[in-house]
Amino acid sequence: MSAIEKAMRYVHRKPRSRYQVEKYLREKEYGEEEIADTLKLLEEYFLIDDLSFAKMYFELGFEKGHGVARIRRELGTKGVDKDTIDQAYEKLENVPDEHEVAMMFGMREVEGIDLSALDFEKKQKLRARIARRLAARGYSSDVAYSVAKKVTDESTRRDVFNVSSFMSKDD
Repeated sequence: MSAIEKAMRYVHRKPRSRYQVEKYLREKEYGEEEIADTLKLLEEYFLIDDLSFAKMYFELGFEKGHGVARIRRELGTKGVDKDTIDQAYEKLENVPDEHEVAMMFGMREVEGIDLSALDFEKKQKLRARIARRLAARGYSSDVAYSVAKKVTDESTRRDVFNVSSFMSKDD
């Protein structure tokens, strides 16, 4: 099977970055010239386009509740350069408020927990756990710790957010 046929099958399964296609063809042991020609052809027909790929990846990441930092990091591992990532982010029409989305996930973490029954040490451990989980989703440490503090503070928790309004969307 030719390099172009292999590449077409590879990008047909799901969108890929230029780097991913190039790496795939190298693993299949195609020659450098054949790989270069294949990549050029795929780009001419817009079958690989890192800017579109990055924009789509941001949108999917936001749908999954991931933070900007995580999405940027994942795009970097897929070989998309920083400038392209920045351009894709700037072209997005609907960027969710990170603090609001993080708050939704933080509220889920404390759902069903009687915060008034927790002593200081247990409340601190809960805050740390929430902050770690938010950081793993790609939220900045500022957002993660701010949200963890708010959702474990009983008075703020009651006044600031109504959990049911966030929990109505299926994940």
